[in-house]
Amino acid sequence: MIGVNLHPEGAKRRRKGRRIPKAPAWLKRSGPSTDGRDPWLIAAVAVPALVLLIVGWLWMSQRGDRGELDERMVEAVEDSTRLSDLRALSDSLLRREAQIRERLDLLVGLDDGRFVWPHLLDEFSKSLPNYAWLTSIREASAVPDLQVQLDGMAANPLAITAYVRRLQESPFVEEVRILGSQETNLDGFSAHSFKLIVGFAEPQDSVAVAPAEDT
Repeated sequence: MIGVNLHPEGAKRRRKGRRIPKAPAWLKRSGPSTDGRDPWLIAAVAVPALVLLIVGWLWMSQRGDRGELDERMVEAVEDSTRLSDLRALSDSLLRREAQIRERLDLLVGLDDGRFVWPHLLDEFSKSLPNYAWLTSIREASAVPDLQVQLDGMAANPLAITAYVRRLQESPFVEEVRILGSQETNLDGFSAHSFKLIVGFAEPQDSVAVAPAEDT
């Protein structure tokens, strides 16, 4: 169905009643300001300058961090070099110590048993009490389990007991065993013969192992 407008003037009034929307306020201010400065131009200059400042600050900051890292790396290299030198010196000292110890062990091996008999003979002699003497000294077993048999004479059994006690107090004697004792006639006098087994003992560190001095 077709409708016909019989009032054209009413349509004109309706068309006249429509309003055009206003432009936003920021568009109105986008033009030149009253003092002649263009805000868009100011923004176009300020933004790149601000970006350059930020980029420059970041670059300087990273450069400072890199410089600090370089310094730390140099210090680490110096520490590594110093530790390497100390390690080389330590290895050299350890090798020298091993060589010295090897030579000392060789000398100790050469001197092992060198002063055993002088010490034992000195102990056998100075431990003898009055009215007692030795008639024979011979090796019963060899080093390292050295044992010596002593044959002697004493005026009485008390002298034999005193001799055994003194030998047991010696740092070079491990044990003393009495093999036998017998009363005998010696040039018209009564005497007692005895046989002892004396075991050698390594002296403690506090005892100097040196040749016996003549007394």
